Amino acid sequence: MGIKKILYGSYVIFNLVAAIYFIVYTVFYSGYAPLDFPVFYGAARNALNGLSIYTYYGIHHFPFWYFPWTSWIFIPLAIFSRQVAWIIYLVISFSIAFLAVFVLAKHVLRFSLLDILYMFSMLLWMGWLAFRVGQMSFLILGATVLVILLIGKGRSILSGLLIPLLLIKPHLFIIFIPLVLWLGGKKTLVTGTLVTLLLIGIETVITPHWARQMLSLLVEGATRVDATPFWDFSTFPTLVGLSQNFSGTANLPFTIILVAISALIVIRFRSLPKIPLLSLAMAASLFCAPRSYAYDLVMLIPAMIWLSEKWSIKTALIWAAAALIPMLSHFSAGSYLVTLLVFALSISKAYTIERQGGIFKSFLGMRKNVTR
Repeated sequence: MGIKKILYGSYVIFNLVAAIYFIVYTVFYSGYAPLDFPVFYGAARNALNGLSIYTYYGIHHFPFWYFPWTSWIFIPLAIFSRQVAWIIYLVISFSIAFLAVFVLAKHVLRFSLLDILYMFSMLLWMGWLAFRVGQMSFLILGATVLVILLIGKGRSILSGLLIPLLLIKPHLFIIFIPLVLWLGGKKTLVTGTLVTLLLIGIETVITPHWARQMLSLLVEGATRVDATPFWDFSTFPTLVGLSQNFSGTANLPFTIILVAISALIVIRFRSLPKIPLLSLAMAASLFCAPRSYAYDLVMLIPAMIWLSEKWSIKTALIWAAAALIPMLSHFSAGSYLVTLLVFALSISKAYTIERQGGIFKSFLGMRKNVTR
């Protein structure tokens, strides 16, 4: 074993241990209480007790304004005390974070274990805010990675079954969901629609006026511009100094323009194999998201792994930048620079692949057949 590999391995292990220690310290010993987990936990407890889930929770009076099946996901945790449920939830989040990196990395290319651990450690640094506030970021990342792999393997019906999970935060999937439905075809569209309507029907039987209650909370969010007491939004408008409201509707002209740009770019490179195309679309979706925080940056992982097909110092630096920028910007508006970086590099790679199409046409053709 060469000295370079020993040094690299030592650095990776040290970085991973430091990231885990920092997260554990933040969660259990810093005195900080999670802000968002009480919302999901409280909604699940209300669902168990037959009460309305659409109300405010926690000391900061945060609303539950998600689709009803979001609360159902947390029902298995709601049978425990909040502290025990919180610990279980953290373990689940850690596990999904690792599996998302491991499974997607092994599918794209056979990275070494050290490379995978390096990516995982950087994901933990980048996703620190998700642990700090108890957000669903890693659950949604897991669902996204699974959808990408299922579409890549042509499992249209199974991918359609997961559409409701993406609809938990539809504002993060403005480009991604339409592409999934297009690539998955009629089976994905029909399956996704039927499952979503079934879930909506179940909640309508339980709480006939749930949609009005949910909409009321969303409308009230348009009058709140404080974000959280600690972090600003991570969107293009906040990056350039514009105010953003709580429901993400304060800068619709910007959103419309960014959505149009994102859609045109993805359409431009629609000849890419499915998995790279979906990874690009996920980065495009975060680029034009009307509302997001730094904890949503973990959704860039598919694109970042695609960018890492040829592991090098440059690749390692991209991951390091994605971890450092949110911390240096205090997980606020400056975190959006990570989205810009990853999206720009993804466009560059897509363009490079397209230019090389003539040289490696037969190779790319075989790859498309495998992934499609």
